[in-house]
Amino acid sequence: MDFSRPLGPGLLARQHCQPGERLLWAVRGQVFYYDVDGLDPLGQPRKNALVRGVGAVGRGVGGFVLTGIGEVLLGGGNDSSSDKPPEADHLIFGPRPGCLAEATVARLGVAPGKRVGRLWMLTSTRLAVLGPRPAPEPPPEPGPAPQTRSLLGKATGFGKGLLDVGRDIAKIVADTRRTYGSHVEGEPVPVPDLVPLAEIPRQRIAAVHAVDRKREPCLRVSLVDGSGVDFRLADPELAARVVELTNGAR
Repeated sequence: MDFSRPLGPGLLARQHCQPGERLLWAVRGQVFYYDVDGLDPLGQPRKNALVRGVGAVGRGVGGFVLTGIGEVLLGGGNDSSSDKPPEADHLIFGPRPGCLAEATVARLGVAPGKRVGRLWMLTSTRLAVLGPRPAPEPPPEPGPAPQTRSLLGKATGFGKGLLDVGRDIAKIVADTRRTYGSHVEGEPVPVPDLVPLAEIPRQRIAAVHAVDRKREPCLRVSLVDGSGVDFRLADPELAARVVELTNGAR
């Protein structure tokens, strides 16, 4: 057993289920690109013929696959390039700009092609996307500095600071607990502080099924306007199993 592994997406998602809501499945997503008619993979208006056939892939034609994004963006498939874009683990497809899937992802504050972790969860009532809680606003600038301490006070504070540092170092040296990645023996496993960033009601989800993008097995969540999300999975059997979970299988 690997004790350094982070908590699985299912365990994290269950923390955010509302009363009476049933979790069907959850998956992590880090890198996405667009496959929307009229847009290039980075979400910009289409400008050349190279990407003209990209948007149709969501409907089953074309050659845009999750591992071929470098050819679309860079005009070649040189894997040795140091600036090769990261491979996608999910794609946002749709028939036009402003479709439901694109509008939902736009609320996440993540640019396509950037490696940023998000948690997608499908429940009995919604498709939700979770992310880290936004950082709080910085405190206001402090007012005028208090009256300067005496030389003796400064010396005393300096000595106390050294003493505190020495105690901290002694605690670290004396700590013989084992560590497993970011986990420490005897301490609870930390749970990331996630909050909902966007969600789609279940009534606007048309279907969940398995598809292939040029032999790339994917789990497709289709929405009522013809847009949706394709999640890249390890194998077709896993995609089929997630579809079963969506349909209520145990």
